[in-house]
Amino acid sequence: MPPFADSDLADALTTERAVDAARVAWSAREGRRAAGVAWSGMSGPVLAPAEPADLLAAARARLAARRIWAESRRGRFVTAVVQAQVAARAAHAAGEQARAAASRDFEAERQGCAQAARELRAAALALLRSARAARGALDRDDPAA
Repeated sequence: MPPFADSDLADALTTERAVDAARVAWSAREGRRAAGVAWSGMSGPVLAPAEPADLLAAARARLAARRIWAESRRGRFVTAVVQAQVAARAAHAAGEQARAAASRDFEAERQGCAQAARELRAAALALLRSARAARGALDRDDPAA
């Protein structure tokens, strides 16, 4: 497994900090809510923020779990499907751009039409690659499965 990119770790650490802040805020809110009703076991201690080392360890664990999922058959399939959806949206947008350019003045808009056709072709190729990747993730003979 390749090492984590610094930006991936930074994103995961940001997520862990947000989760921890939400956990502490929830604990404080529940502590205030239960303060007037002190039945046995009703209120507990307000949680303290996690230590930076614990947050870093949680971020690394989150990244490792994400990487394991992404390399799994299901992860590769879902990733390929998402990429196909992105390519399909790009193809649709390029098609709309081409139709709009052609409807204005086809001869005057040839450059715009040509650019839209190139974008449409690129999106179609990306869609085909994604469809093949999705199919490959389903293959039983896939060594990465």
